[in-house]
Amino acid sequence: MRSSSLLEDSFGTSFAGKYDSFFCPNQGTPEENLNALTEAIARVYASCLNPNALLYRHNKGLVDYDERIAVLIQFVQGEQYGRYFLPHGAGVAFSRNLYRWSPQIRKEDGFVRLVWGLGTRAVNQVGDDHPRLVALSHPQLHPAAASKMIHQYSQEYVDLIDLEDNQFKTLPVAEVLTPRYQALRYIAQVDEGDYLAAIRTSLVDVDKLVITFDELLRRTPFAEYMRTVVKLLEEHYHSPVDTEFTLQVIDPQATRPSIRISLLQCRPQSQMEDEEANIPENLPPENVIFSSRRMAPRGALDGIRYVLFVSPEGYFSLTSQAERSKLERAIGSLNTVLKGETFICVGPGRWGTSTPDMGMHINYGDIFNTRALIELTGQGIGPDLEPSFGTHFFQDLMESRIYPLAVDLDDEEVVFNRDFFYKTPNHLMEWLSADEILTGCLRLIKVDDFRPGHHLTLVMKEDEGKAVAFLQPDQQ
Repeated sequence: MRSSSLLEDSFGTSFAGKYDSFFCPNQGTPEENLNALTEAIARVYASCLNPNALLYRHNKGLVDYDERIAVLIQFVQGEQYGRYFLPHGAGVAFSRNLYRWSPQIRKEDGFVRLVWGLGTRAVNQVGDDHPRLVALSHPQLHPAAASKMIHQYSQEYVDLIDLEDNQFKTLPVAEVLTPRYQALRYIAQVDEGDYLAAIRTSLVDVDKLVITFDELLRRTPFAEYMRTVVKLLEEHYHSPVDTEFTLQVIDPQATRPSIRISLLQCRPQSQMEDEEANIPENLPPENVIFSSRRMAPRGALDGIRYVLFVSPEGYFSLTSQAERSKLERAIGSLNTVLKGETFICVGPGRWGTSTPDMGMHINYGDIFNTRALIELTGQGIGPDLEPSFGTHFFQDLMESRIYPLAVDLDDEEVVFNRDFFYKTPNHLMEWLSADEILTGCLRLIKVDDFRPGHHLTLVMKEDEGKAVAFLQPDQQ
């Protein structure tokens, strides 16, 4: 059960994830099924009044437009596997690849975010799990090279329908995937320690299975088909597109099986206009505030006056969800009062994650006035992050021209000026009231305090995979 609005999936206003969708397993009595159906319809209609949807409409200048929301009843694509119902694969495909992890990847060939099971894990911002990222120009090229890293950034949970319990569930992959699963060899590989091996027999240790989709990409025409699909859609949309899909392997026992791709929806791809930007040569080290060498986008931000900084130590010292919720509300309040100012946000882990232990559980309505979200990893904060490209939250960032960037503090060549972030005055109390808990983890830094008469400039070079934030005099 999903929404269908006149304003959704439009050019520049995708409304991705703003309205709710619900799965109705339809496995109860006729009366139970009808009650579940009518409740889902009511909840979809009610979701058009949720705060994030209203803030999104306000920010896009659509408050006075007639929403005319309707409801779509859409069959769930997949097949029964024991007590469960799920597809062999699902995800979201893009006709343009905005984040390339290797220079050889062609931007114009597109990109796929692929998961086993229902595609909700591909489009939602899940901090503790990882879809398979596929560059359609080089489908077998992983973002990570070592087998240990590929395993670390593999899918650990699967979304599915439990037919016996009549519920949508999220379960550990190891609890569901068995050697009897017909499409197993195309979905997973065996971790042999130093390398990942293709599955050749049904006598495999389930605990060693790693979801990679390598054999699917090697032995089926999936990448070729998907590359053709997104090209054709882009041609007729007259714009780059993204499309949600499901995947079925036909006759998995064949040497080279055929596949069936079902398109669920399509919309214009949210993206930023390319901006030419150059990092100054011979940049003095004392002028650099932070840098990154991790899949940088292309663009530049000038005139940054404020930096909203959530310290990793302060964030992870919060002892309850109530304290973290207070922090999230404070970030949302700063986003409101700093409207009209040029500021960026820097903090530990994933911004917008649904898993608070992996980062800040904030929504679009909490950060839409910022110009960049900087995600810190390493040094006890958490593992290096795979790009969230393809999630609904990422769509919001692109539409609002908010640059996402990761800074790995374990990288010896990365700069992170701790004096700037920790020793400058905290202006938080000048903008909103805050207690000791908040001031211990949230800092509002005025760039001019660190070096009078200066502002920050952030330059990102996609082709070099490099980004640098540095001080510049105000008169330049």
